[in-house]
Amino acid sequence: MSKLAWVWLLVAVVLGWVVVAACGAERISDPSGIVFPQGEYVGDIDQIGFNEPSGITFDAKRGTLFAVGDEGDICEIARDGKLVKQAHLMDADFEGVTLDPSTGLLYVVVEGEEKIVEVDPEGFKVLRQFPVDRTFNGMELLKAGGQGVEAITFVPDATHPQGGTFYLANQGFTFEMDKDPSVIVEVVVPIKQALEGGSTGKIIRAFSIGVVDIAGMHYDATSDHIYAISDATNTFWEITRSGDTVRGYAFPGDNQEGITVDGEGWLYVAQDSGGIVKFKWTR
Repeated sequence: MSKLAWVWLLVAVVLGWVVVAACGAERISDPSGIVFPQGEYVGDIDQIGFNEPSGITFDAKRGTLFAVGDEGDICEIARDGKLVKQAHLMDADFEGVTLDPSTGLLYVVVEGEEKIVEVDPEGFKVLRQFPVDRTFNGMELLKAGGQGVEAITFVPDATHPQGGTFYLANQGFTFEMDKDPSVIVEVVVPIKQALEGGSTGKIIRAFSIGVVDIAGMHYDATSDHIYAISDATNTFWEITRSGDTVRGYAFPGDNQEGITVDGEGWLYVAQDSGGIVKFKWTR
């Protein structure tokens, strides 16, 4: 986290848990005293010392996890942390990874450049790159030179021309929509069909949940909800796809920047300071 980010964090803490009613955000309470419903705890499963893990996703078909790191690294590991394969893809700040379950292709978000990189999970070959339009309704939500996009998740939809949409979280430390805000955006990316404007992803919706530094997200198909975690506040949020808050908890760990859940209820958290923590969620 940059010095500027820490300054914004201090400002947010001083102001308290303030929620601005921009983009339909609702006032929510501080969940720091609500203990996360954690069951069996395994701890750090990383057996390879993966460098600065900042995003993680579970592939149900392969039964493995994919993690990305801040220096452009990617790896596939088993659920016990054993290495399957790893590679250095490019010199870029990878901050999140998700997948399209219909194709198995991986999608990595690059902070600062605000683009989505499509990756073949078999050989870790980069297939395509999609820049994301920073503006929405005439306002630059993803500020060039700002904190940058920190999280990504894909929401499948068989009726959608692209097979679904992506949700990205900007690492904001303010709720003022014209000042690099903490905001979640829904983005249409031409992964199936071409869009007007070529390969650029387009923001179609934006909202704030009133929490700074959203660092990781995971779409849960069973509930049709999104799990979002905040690194700065050490909190976990379950939200609807329209941005309404369902519940919030104090969240275990430190420097939590990636989250995913497998089919057996195990939750995996990628920590930027090192390690991939595994524990059961007894919701």
